[in-house]
Amino acid sequence: MILSRHAIEAMGYTEYPSTDVIEVNFGILRAYSLRGMVFEQDCEKMQSEAVSFSDHCTVAISQSINKASKILVGDIFVEDEEKWLSDKNVNPPFLLIYFRQASPRELRGGYRLEKDGCIYTYDAFPESKQEIREWEDEAIPSIVTSLTVNLSTLGWQVDLVPIERSIFGITNKRQTLFDIKLTVSVSSYVSSPKSLEEVNTSLEKSKGLLPVLTKDMCRHFYAALNEPDMTKKFLSYFQFIERYTHSTYKSLKYINDAQEAFNVPDRVKEPATKFFENIFVDSKNLSQRFHWCSILVWKKIEESDVACFLEAKKIRDQLSHGEHIEESELSVDKVKALALKLLGTN
Repeated sequence: MILSRHAIEAMGYTEYPSTDVIEVNFGILRAYSLRGMVFEQDCEKMQSEAVSFSDHCTVAISQSINKASKILVGDIFVEDEEKWLSDKNVNPPFLLIYFRQASPRELRGGYRLEKDGCIYTYDAFPESKQEIREWEDEAIPSIVTSLTVNLSTLGWQVDLVPIERSIFGITNKRQTLFDIKLTVSVSSYVSSPKSLEEVNTSLEKSKGLLPVLTKDMCRHFYAALNEPDMTKKFLSYFQFIERYTHSTYKSLKYINDAQEAFNVPDRVKEPATKFFENIFVDSKNLSQRFHWCSILVWKKIEESDVACFLEAKKIRDQLSHGEHIEESELSVDKVKALALKLLGTN
């Protein structure tokens, strides 16, 4: 519903003329609770380094959301952190992702409300918000996927639970201009302790994994992380495995990658090489390609992982043919663990 001018003004906003111009550098902070992870008890600092994932994106993890915000944007996240924790019913540690636009924008007029030294706007910068949304759509799936892979272990997986999303700007007079939307998720869980060195290493590894995780590559994995329906969750993880398998196989060449897998006698070297090369090249279906990748590239994949894949594929095929599968038979956790293992989780 679009609010009327009267309704907007009743909320305390004043319409400024288009001749009233302020320059604003916009950005966004996305806050996550790290479910399944805690800092080790003897860890004094309980705060990671700020790691740049790109020219305009920085990430940090901290026991205090205000301390993480301070190292990323130079200001606190909330006035009363203890009250905020209680009101939102969330627990540390927290991960903050900060994206800042490369160039400042001009804010011409629009509805504004000044309070406590900050400027609140009502739909006054749609172009800037659109650019931020485009960045989120393009970058957040790969960032969250990479962080999930590197903060997790195969035996203990970490979930990034979104708790707050804040779009804000800094004006040329150093005033904060912002717009906040919330999503909260709460459930019970057990956490695994990590040292500060492990946390910093995980952030650096996450940065290194990003070039592999294109939007198209990881969108199914990211969708699975946020999907409450278990059948859809299973299918999304499997779709990721399927796409990742085909992508990996297509990067292989018989001469460079597969030839050494065959012990061909010299007496029949030429015809045997051609024979095995044809088998390799003619591998079109998913199972064949998964086996090739397991043999040639994925050095950590074991027999149990191949069996897990084959069982998951059987369930996927049954679902695609309209058969009913009970949630208890979907093995979502096993399929997720396989997806994580393919991406490098230990």
